[in-house]
Amino acid sequence: MLLRAFGPPGAPFPGPVDPAGALAAARRFEMSPRVGARQGRAGLSGELGAEGAVGFQRDQAAAAALGLRLLSLAGDVAAAAALLGIRLAFLKFAALEAAGFTALGMRAACDIDVLVPEDRADDLQHALLALGWRRSGMPPSEHQLAPLGHPHGGIVEVHRMVPGVRLDGGASATLGSLADHGLLHPLLPPWPDLPGACSAPAAEVLAAHALVHGIGQHGYWPGSYSLLKMIADLIDLRFHTDDALAGRATALVARDVTGAEAEAVRSLCAALAAGTDLLASQADPSSPPALLLRHILAGRLDTEYAEALRLGFFRSQPSDRRPAERLLRSVFGAVFLTRGQIDAVYGRPRHPLGYLGRRLARPFDLLWRLGRYAARAARLRSGP
Repeated sequence: MLLRAFGPPGAPFPGPVDPAGALAAARRFEMSPRVGARQGRAGLSGELGAEGAVGFQRDQAAAAALGLRLLSLAGDVAAAAALLGIRLAFLKFAALEAAGFTALGMRAACDIDVLVPEDRADDLQHALLALGWRRSGMPPSEHQLAPLGHPHGGIVEVHRMVPGVRLDGGASATLGSLADHGLLHPLLPPWPDLPGACSAPAAEVLAAHALVHGIGQHGYWPGSYSLLKMIADLIDLRFHTDDALAGRATALVARDVTGAEAEAVRSLCAALAAGTDLLASQADPSSPPALLLRHILAGRLDTEYAEALRLGFFRSQPSDRRPAERLLRSVFGAVFLTRGQIDAVYGRPRHPLGYLGRRLARPFDLLWRLGRYAARAARLRSGP
């Protein structure tokens, strides 16, 4: 999976390949569309057989179809913003597509992220609701409003800021501050056909956002986000080969991602792009890129390890709030769930009164979970 998702095209495998196992691994880490796009039907068929290639091709086609759907929704959001005179910048998937860093179907996505001026975010949110978008039931966060769902599928998240990306080492970047620093670029064709004033952040901002999103926000929550997606985005942005870009991106996130962490990510990107097997017996298992790769893989392959990581809830995360306020808000949000969160964590109750029961039981469930996570972390520390 790693060799075909990131390594040089045509690099030989070190041993025999199990087609079903390769597909299962790629799906677990959300890399199957990327493998399918990079290798093509002929290449996959030659290595895995025609039957083994089908799954990768289907996943690539599904990612392309969903991508087209999301890009259509991006046009709807742009049209709504244009009517109100609101400028916007696309982030993450839409930005990578709009700036030409990735090809359609190569990157799986589930939503459209748009950055708008802080004082116009509510205006755009209300306009979308008036057009038939629906509240998702998930709560807002410091950097974005509550996600909205389209009646026919697809999610949009309206951002007020890019958390942890700090242009002058201070507050998180906003659309206005990015514009003031000349870090918003016009969209590539066919995106200029979108109505209104739409743009995408510069490559170093996209790389910085990928870094802080992966390491700062989801580094201890591998189940919610595959960190290999961060690696893929950074490789596509040439983070591992462009020294100037890497330096600028690392400086933008210095408060929330240490220099050592950023360097480990960059070294891992370079190793994977070169086809280096960091898991081989002769490789140094204590090197930063090898440790990071083992962390990424274990986060989705080892249930006990993944649950032990959840104690990272108490770690400092990218935020413009004071640490005590951030922790208080995080604890409050973990205890008092919205209906959408209850549905996502426990499943939808059969009766509306079930929400009340879940809320009453939530504090006790949290204590039980924290105890279990702590016990698993202790076992891992005492192991070999």
